[in-house]
Amino acid sequence: MSGSKYAKYIVTEDLMPAPPAAWVEAMDDQAKEGKVVDRTMLLGIMDSIVPGCSLFAGCEILWGLPGGKPVEIEIPHTHDFDEVVGFAGTNRNYPRELGGEIEFLMGGERHTLTKTCLIFVPKGVSHCPIALKRIDTPIFMFEAANDPDYVKVL
Repeated sequence: MSGSKYAKYIVTEDLMPAPPAAWVEAMDDQAKEGKVVDRTMLLGIMDSIVPGCSLFAGCEILWGLPGGKPVEIEIPHTHDFDEVVGFAGTNRNYPRELGGEIEFLMGGERHTLTKTCLIFVPKGVSHCPIALKRIDTPIFMFEAANDPDYVKVL
């Protein structure tokens, strides 16, 4: 794609700084109990990586994989900006079905998810953990935020 005008807007590598140590430790502990999460990519699509882009300063892609034990990912945290979290099932015959069961904690409320969904998390609202209770078919998860200094406030 050299010489392409728009190739610079396609990011395929994990280019974000390492997540907070507490988050990494929590993920490592969960992985020891039976891995069901695979972090595909954490992108910081910001001006320093993709010139001119500030739409989604932080974007994370995860896969929930069948065959593992129930596990919690993420630790409770807040942001000083809005965030969108999405979960999508991968069964092409039933795209609105999640293919499993996930619990998502937001503002002290526990929500059981069994359908493909998008969740708006307003700034300042505590959210997580995310409990992957059952995964029958792979589940695609992503997070997107619009702050150039995307960090979790623990």
